[in-house]
Amino acid sequence: MKAKILGLGLLRVWAGIVVLVVVVAGLLAGFRLLQAPGEGEEATKAPTPTESPTRAPVRAPTPTESPTRAPVRLTVVTRIAPQEGEALRSRFLASDIAKSYGIVDVVFLKEDVSKWPIYAREGRADLFFHGGYVVYKDLCDKGYLKPIRDPEAISIATSIGAQIYRRADGSVCFIAVARTIYSYTVNTAFLSKYNLPEPTSWGDLLNPIYAKPLLAGEALVSFPKPSKSTTAARIMQMMLQKGWDEGWALLTVVGALSYIVESAEKARDDVALGVSGLAPTVLRYGIRAEEASGGKARFVAARGEVIPDITPVAIAVNTRNEEAALAFIKWLLSPEGQRALAELFLFLPYVKPEGTGLEEVYERVKGNIFDYNPEDAALWERAAMFYFEAAIADSDANTLLKRVWVKAVELYNRGVISGDELRSIALMLGSPLTITVEGRTVKFTKDYAMEINKRVAEDAGFRSAFMSSVKKAAIERYEGILRLLEARG
Repeated sequence: MKAKILGLGLLRVWAGIVVLVVVVAGLLAGFRLLQAPGEGEEATKAPTPTESPTRAPVRAPTPTESPTRAPVRLTVVTRIAPQEGEALRSRFLASDIAKSYGIVDVVFLKEDVSKWPIYAREGRADLFFHGGYVVYKDLCDKGYLKPIRDPEAISIATSIGAQIYRRADGSVCFIAVARTIYSYTVNTAFLSKYNLPEPTSWGDLLNPIYAKPLLAGEALVSFPKPSKSTTAARIMQMMLQKGWDEGWALLTVVGALSYIVESAEKARDDVALGVSGLAPTVLRYGIRAEEASGGKARFVAARGEVIPDITPVAIAVNTRNEEAALAFIKWLLSPEGQRALAELFLFLPYVKPEGTGLEEVYERVKGNIFDYNPEDAALWERAAMFYFEAAIADSDANTLLKRVWVKAVELYNRGVISGDELRSIALMLGSPLTITVEGRTVKFTKDYAMEINKRVAEDAGFRSAFMSSVKKAAIERYEGILRLLEARG
């Protein structure tokens, strides 16, 4: 009986041991299953230089997805027109870089530059594109631009010769992705009507032969107000950078020969239609005029006076999409982006636009580039702009100015005055005026323009007083010169 009980006890012990082994084995197996890949003996080996772990195939990204990034929509605040923005949007979204960064849309918002700081401050913009140097420098100085620190973007820009603008600490504030070219466009039919040679530079217009249309009651030039036209502002700045006093003499004669118009578009249309024979134009407006005129208009690369203005791009300080914004910049600097800028906007790229209509223009202008200094112009351009519009573009002043130049040219044509005397009259007409503002009498020198530049831009009351004083002084001068000329016969 004892043996029976003992045998039964041993059986229970062995059964317990078997159960325990099974449980432990199960726990070990479960623990193996819970281990991270690579921690157990049978895990996939680390790849060697000649092999790699097996991975599931990854589909190439499509325009609406990225394998590693959430879909991104970029907002670009700009000065380009909506239809131009749509054209650039289509090109960019079709690019490999847009797809790889998961960029599914780009919205281009054309806004007045005075509103750009608001977009930056409120995080409503990812990028700024196009516009002038002064605008971007101001945004940079006031902290509205995020530094571009991506080595690849900076390397690409450097390799193609694009201009890079840095803060005092060396960080990149904005990059020029192309150049906007300013010169003038002529209408050959208008010139032929008066048997006029095609002017090779703005200085040629001092020749009294170009007053022929004025003597017949027409105007040779359609010139926009500089406050309404970047093109006119750049031409004005170029003339004054060649020499302050000489520049004002030339601008005054050009004003006498001109219809003063309200926009660059009106000037472009006038020269395309033959309303006038010459107009300052940005390159793309010159090409558009050529196309609209049926071959009568022609963009001219003024000898030594072609003004290259940069086409900048920058990242807004509070963007939420910095990587995607950098992708857009890299694309603009790529051969594909450079070609798009040439074909869509007729901007002059840093990469030669081979195979496009701009290839010939690229060759024609590169030897006639004026050494334009935007930093210098920024110091006095607003003061000069409002001076021009009071002394030369104001309707009362301009009407009287035309009478003076007509009388001077008539006396020259009759042999009453010599060519040297005519040039002296041009210098007398354009010599910077002495004005009285707020009880202070001062000559409009470059130094004085720099002194009041900020105030005349921001203080409407001071600007009005300044322009009234300039107009008064200009009319008094023109009346005095006209009396002297009428006394000659």
